Amino acid sequence: MKNTYLAASFFALATLAGCEVYESPERGDTALPDNVRYYADQYDPISDQGQYWVPEWAPTNKDNTPIRYFNCVYLANNGTRNNIDESDNNVGLQAHLLAQSIAGLVNRDVSKTYQTAVWLRDEAALESYKASLGYLNSNGIGEFGSCTARQLTMYGELAPVINKYILVDVKTNPESAVYAAVASPHLDAYILDVRDREMVQPGNTMVLDARAKTTQDAWDEYKDKVSKKGLVVMPVETGELRDFAIMNKFFVINLNKVQGDPGKGQNVELFKTILSSLEPNSPVYGWEQGVGEDSFVEPVSRYGHMMVPYDWVFNTTMTSYKYKSRQRSVLAKVTNPQFIDFDSPKKKFVSFYLSDGDNVQWMMNNFEDARYYLHPDAKQTRIAFGLPVANLSMIAPAQFDRLLGMQGDQNTLLENLGGGYYYADKFGELGDRTASLGKIAKDIAAHMRQHRVKILGLVAKDVKGAAAQEAYAAYIAANDQLEGIVVIQYDPYAGGNGEIMWFKNSRGHHIPVVTVKYAIWNFGDRNTENQGTPAYIAGKINAETGEACFSAVSVHAWSTFTDIGESNDPLGENAPGGAVVGAGAARLCQQRLADDTAVVNLQELVWRIRMHYYPEETKQILSEVF
Repeated sequence: MKNTYLAASFFALATLAGCEVYESPERGDTALPDNVRYYADQYDPISDQGQYWVPEWAPTNKDNTPIRYFNCVYLANNGTRNNIDESDNNVGLQAHLLAQSIAGLVNRDVSKTYQTAVWLRDEAALESYKASLGYLNSNGIGEFGSCTARQLTMYGELAPVINKYILVDVKTNPESAVYAAVASPHLDAYILDVRDREMVQPGNTMVLDARAKTTQDAWDEYKDKVSKKGLVVMPVETGELRDFAIMNKFFVINLNKVQGDPGKGQNVELFKTILSSLEPNSPVYGWEQGVGEDSFVEPVSRYGHMMVPYDWVFNTTMTSYKYKSRQRSVLAKVTNPQFIDFDSPKKKFVSFYLSDGDNVQWMMNNFEDARYYLHPDAKQTRIAFGLPVANLSMIAPAQFDRLLGMQGDQNTLLENLGGGYYYADKFGELGDRTASLGKIAKDIAAHMRQHRVKILGLVAKDVKGAAAQEAYAAYIAANDQLEGIVVIQYDPYAGGNGEIMWFKNSRGHHIPVVTVKYAIWNFGDRNTENQGTPAYIAGKINAETGEACFSAVSVHAWSTFTDIGESNDPLGENAPGGAVVGAGAARLCQQRLADDTAVVNLQELVWRIRMHYYPEETKQILSEVF
């Protein structure tokens, strides 16, 4: 039902503009002639506003453009690609590094290989990668054949590129392979482990024995040669992203010197040195294992860079191929606030949103399955989904378009964390913070406006602090189409206690920054203040009193729960073995809420907050036609 005041004003202004009002079966409400737009129809056309930061493979010379690709099946023994103990030289980390380094070198030098590229394929190919291949195929870049990494070294067509190698020993010294990944593009050499030395083809020569080399050695020798526009951070015993690093001459660093064991030495100080050398606002791709995430996210933030969670992924150079020219006006579905029933008798309004939407590797792997994005309870709970709108639209535009096309009508999409995972209150504090904030705010505004994404999700160490508020103000000043910001505290997520802060945008409108009030999270044998099981959070919401209550509830993506029926046991849902996750966990909470509570989507929650605190201003905004 439409708010009577807003509807009357809307129709009056439409009449004054010389417009007739038509019934629109698509909207279920009113439609306007072409020369008048709804409030919700504000978005920008696709254009390059300088908002792109992912390196783009976009050859302008047709001789440097791939016309076909080898499908390198080096993951035939799925699940072992980073295992250092495999004896079969077609599998294991040794084969993985060989394949990744060949792909990086060949794709970099396509013109030397008769325009043949290399695609790294897992046997269990996902729809996200199929979509990217579909784009390549539709542009005349077809599969030339399947082969192993070892077979690639035997193929004569690749000889102009694949004829030199760097020798490593991942079992004795895993860091030797990290060194080799850094050295590879400068020595034009692929990575070969001692396990596979007997497979070297005639004519291939060793240009460097790196078996005793370390990550520190790589920096000492190549710090003046590597690109300062990005960085790859990955565990020492992995091969992912090496092709991407080689293609772009990015430095590769492992934080733990021994896989998953920070007690056996770290490269923390080296990490800080490298971060200080990068250009401002540089992306840092990957993830580290076996350490607290803030141990690397905080320094990335402080130096003014964006941590891009992007580890278990492949083929970045090819999924992002010519991404700037592939951007399309694929728009998020939005709630038109002109038709919200603001006269609802409900006193409490609750909105759920799923955490960790900044995770690009999740978007490329299993995000779209029935546990998360396509969960059968997503519609009922109106759960919001964060997406890495900026990063995914560059890294894999085909998958980005797919995910926006799958959006539910009542499931708000938000840009999650502002172009990467960083703490907004720490961002750029070791450099020119004002410039860094201004740049990222402007870039994110362009991405959001061009895809009609109206809500921004952020994270901060202290969501109420002065530094965090400085960041909120920067994002709001850069985007007059931004409707609101929702922010979590790093630890605890609900550390803001639902407090709402206000900032004016460039039009003079008050924009709310809504801190998360509750978090649905499985802590095992306990709940914490404002964080815990669905039943526990429902009890918290039901106990609230006041004229109007607004609750943004974060649903921890990696927590699972057990359905205990009608019981309100505050810990029962934490029973081991539960498989209820995401929107299912939100439903367990929703079904326990009292009758005075309405579950709304995140965008509607923001507009209800605006109407409650600034009613006249909000009525004026929503009475306008454009």
